[in-house]
Order: sequence, then structure tokens, then C-alpha cells
Amino acid sequence: MRPAARACVAAARGHHFFVAILYTGASGFSYPNWKGVFYPEALPGAKMLEFYARRLNGVELNGSFYRMPPATALEKWAAATPDGFRFCMKASRGLTYSAEGFDRVGLARLFAQRMAPLGERLGPILLQFPPVRRRNVALLDSLLEALGGRVACEFRQESWFHADTYDAIRRHSGALVVTDEEKWPQAPLVEVGPFAYFRLRREYKEAALEPWIALLKSASASHDEVHVYFKHYPRAPRLALHVVNVISGGGSGSRPRRSRP
Repeated sequence: MRPAARACVAAARGHHFFVAILYTGASGFSYPNWKGVFYPEALPGAKMLEFYARRLNGVELNGSFYRMPPATALEKWAAATPDGFRFCMKASRGLTYSAEGFDRVGLARLFAQRMAPLGERLGPILLQFPPVRRRNVALLDSLLEALGGRVACEFRQESWFHADTYDAIRRHSGALVVTDEEKWPQAPLVEVGPFAYFRLRREYKEAALEPWIALLKSASASHDEVHVYFKHYPRAPRLALHVVNVISGGGSGSRPRRSRP
């Protein structure tokens, strides 16, 4: 399968030259109301992922927040996408929305195990904390340890925007999610790990994305990967493609090699 175009953002760091990979997409891919806007009108639902993955290189899936997908579904998704495509799975709500006494660490370990069929196509796991949960660094640290791998942390309560939080994420090479949504506080852009993660949750006009595109370019100067996902409005895939085109200057291709000193 032909891989989707990737934007590669060049940046200098000291005496080294690095290139960050930009992963762009939407929160989901299986939406009938995208037909005629992004998908062809006659495209069967079973072909949506393959069509999507030929044009975009990442997707954020929120269904796993409510129910873990079966291994057969994960295997099918992995087989339908090219090398270099990434699935960013939202962690189970029980990890952060459950009452005290619930075995959150056990569930985190189970969730990580259940995502294994995605293999190399598994991107960062999205770990979302609700607005009613104030900063609890011990909980955060235990969940990051249990999940393993790369985790992007989204906080809907401002008390989390604290040096202790950033230190915990940094210990696990994670990311602090920057979310643009009217209802929730927006996290600062803090370098805590090798990748950055943005969730753009409004119905944007292309001109309104200019500040975000500048921020994505800035993030690329200090990260190996930058992930950005739009809310699942019908124009979301087009906005993601617009970001790729602007940042790549209309070009596409594979990731250039890093120069050595």
C-alpha cells in the first residue's frame, strides 16, 4: 500500500540538524457524514480506513476510551494501513474517571497488553484526566509506569500544569497534550519528552490555523515527532491535509536522514 504523504520539519539543535516527523489526522475515520466531503459518495464503510491511510498518516481513536477493541479488529486495522501509519488510542476511562479503590494500575497494564496487536503502528496512548480530578502526581506516575511506551497526557484541570507534573511525564518520555477547546484549559507548550501532541477541537477556517501551524513548527525544533489531530467534523481530514501541505511547502516524501556532526 502506498504510504500517506508526511510532512518533515527541519530544525537545527545546536550543531546538529534534525528533522521531526509530523503525524496529522482526525479523531476517528469511520463517519458516513464525511462522504462527499472527504470520502467519495459511493465508498463502502469497509474501505474508509484504507482510503484515509493513503492520505493521512495518523488517527486518534476515542472508542477505546469506552471499550477495548478486540484483537481481531486491531489486527485488521494494522493490515489495512501502510508502514509509518500510527493509531493513537485513547486509554480506558476507568484509569482516570473511576472512584477510589478501583484497580487503575491493573487496568492500565491490561490496556497496554490489549493494544499489542497494532505492533509498530501503535502511536502514543492518549491518557485523559477529567476536570474533577486535581493534580495527583503519584497516580500519574503509576499509570505511566503501567502503560509503558509513549503516553500523551491531557489534563482538564489547571492544577496539573505544574513542575511536578512535567517532571513525572519527563521521567516516562511522554508528552503534555495541548488542547484547543473552549470548555477546557489549554496546557502550555512544555518540552517533556521526544514527541509533542496537539488536539485541535474547533471548526477552523484555514486562516485560523496559521498560529497553530507556527506552533507546530516551533514544536518540531525540540521534538522527534509532532502529532496533531482534529475533532471529527466533516472537514477535519481536509484541515489535516492543509497543515501537511503548508508545513511541507506542498511537497511530500519520506523522512530525510539526520546529519551527523
